[in-house]
Amino acid sequence: MSARRLLAVLLGLAAVSACASAPGEDAAAGSATARITVQLKADPEEAAVYRSLATAYQAAGGGEIELVTVGRKDHLTRLSTAFASGDAPDVFLINYREYAPFVQRGAVRPIGPLLKQEGLDTADYYEQPLSAFTYDGALQCMPQNISSLVVYWNRALFAKAGLPAPKAGWSWDEFVRTAQALTADGVKGVGIDPSITRMAPFIWSKGGAIVDDGKAPTRTTLHEPGARAALQAVVDLIATGATPSKDQLASQGLEEQFMTGKLAMFMSSRVEVPALREQRGLDFDVAALPVMGTPASVLHSDAYCVASSSKNTKAAAKFIAYAVGQQGQTVTALGGRTVPSLRSVATSPAFLSPARPPASSQVFLDAIAHLRHTPVTPSWPEVEDVIGTQLQRAFEDGVPLDEVLAEIQKQADPLLRRR
Repeated sequence: MSARRLLAVLLGLAAVSACASAPGEDAAAGSATARITVQLKADPEEAAVYRSLATAYQAAGGGEIELVTVGRKDHLTRLSTAFASGDAPDVFLINYREYAPFVQRGAVRPIGPLLKQEGLDTADYYEQPLSAFTYDGALQCMPQNISSLVVYWNRALFAKAGLPAPKAGWSWDEFVRTAQALTADGVKGVGIDPSITRMAPFIWSKGGAIVDDGKAPTRTTLHEPGARAALQAVVDLIATGATPSKDQLASQGLEEQFMTGKLAMFMSSRVEVPALREQRGLDFDVAALPVMGTPASVLHSDAYCVASSSKNTKAAAKFIAYAVGQQGQTVTALGGRTVPSLRSVATSPAFLSPARPPASSQVFLDAIAHLRHTPVTPSWPEVEDVIGTQLQRAFEDGVPLDEVLAEIQKQADPLLRRR
């Protein structure tokens, strides 16, 4: 059972205990300096950034923070198990694509009234992540970042191939030719992750859609002409041999291949930066996504949520207000982890300084005008799993695209209608 299917099961078990704490009460409870537990997913380099944040918070007069850092693949399982056992953290950090099931089960206390008591004004923040974390008419969790999908590229491998740096607005055809030119001497040009968060920008750029209704989806639309054409373009790129083989992917992930100079480009969000900075000898930068039609990118954002079962909501709110405030976001920006959701930090040297790679961090801010987000609905994590599994068959096993698109309809559409 996948982590996300397990999530649906365990949150069902958690519903009773979570709802018993009366979510939605406006008054914060407990001492402002009470010890709280904060769970987040983080690789070792990311965890170091959040430890710096917790240390800065305590130095500023905050209470004790017990950080529970969990690997990316285990975060949801650990979190849902904690809720099911009645031992949920006071605060947890989660992606917008994954929080709706927790809200549906009454496991999240809406953050808006708590942060208002802390004097936080959401008008100072970018609108896109605030919108993504608004559900049932209320801001449920407070976003820490507004990342997007970008192309990470290896400067040395580009120079060796005699290629210029990618330019904003480069076309898909230019991207394919670049990937082919970089493929030589044991190096592959680009890595493609078979997930909807990687494919969505190209589908939107081509004029397609991933579902019939972004706010209340009832079916997927990946088989329809615009979306299918974008996916076929990716399949055609893979057929050129410019991407790692199935065996190469089984032995080493895309990030590791990029870090060790076996891969010249791959697409991801800002989350990769702390680890890439630690890789000795790696000279990397970021570039905008190639365009199939009109510019498009996909929102990547995580937010701090307060568990409805927490007895220390005042301390939880105080920590979150600090973490997303000027000082907290400066700490995480300097660590490379985030594209700050607070406008004043996003446009400051803490984020934009070219002295800390990637030198072209402005690329993330330029993408904000073209950002869209995937549906926020309780079944979406399971839908993503279905789409990812089927696209992997097409990308790595050579299964005909129309066959996997039909399977996506068969498996994912009932999940969307289930709500």
